Amino acid sequence: MIEFLLNDEKVILQDIDPNTTVLQYLREHRRRMGTKEGCASGDCGACTVAMVQLSDQGQLEYKTINACITFISALAGKQLLSIEDLKSDKELHSTQKSMVDSDGSQCGFCTPGFVMSLFTLQKNQKEYSRHAVQQALAGNLCRCTGYQAIDNAAKQALSSTVVDHFDPCEQSTAAKLRNLTNDFEQQAVLELNQ
Repeated sequence: MIEFLLNDEKVILQDIDPNTTVLQYLREHRRRMGTKEGCASGDCGACTVAMVQLSDQGQLEYKTINACITFISALAGKQLLSIEDLKSDKELHSTQKSMVDSDGSQCGFCTPGFVMSLFTLQKNQKEYSRHAVQQALAGNLCRCTGYQAIDNAAKQALSSTVVDHFDPCEQSTAAKLRNLTNDFEQQAVLELNQ
């Protein structure tokens, strides 16, 4: 059994092929088509999504994962965010808006992965550093836009003071993740005692 949050929704998977990747789950099971398959080997970043977990101090930690090579079991006790989760009601997330404002996209195939990497960077760092941006985007490849526009988008996103719709929910998300962890631990104890 695998329990995780898909954005704010609790998901319980019991009979899923353990070889299912996060990408396959998003596209085939949930019909979330924003996450793309490019290379299918974790090299291009088109499939980048954010995974949120609790730190040892109980804080939310955001990190990017390559959905094409990450098995669904890696999500146990964590939160999964895809490009579809960033937009709130009628407004683009500040990372999405920065890509639009900076002309950081042409064909658009790689854009969701870049946006998810920028989102995760923005959650982990509030000030622009060219080195940090290069490190955060090192796993994302673009064949047509050029990286200067994307770097400009990163500058704008990291200078944004807009509070996104995830910030007010941090405590409730952390509580939900703690409950998932407790449910998982209780299930493991029950299985060991049988």
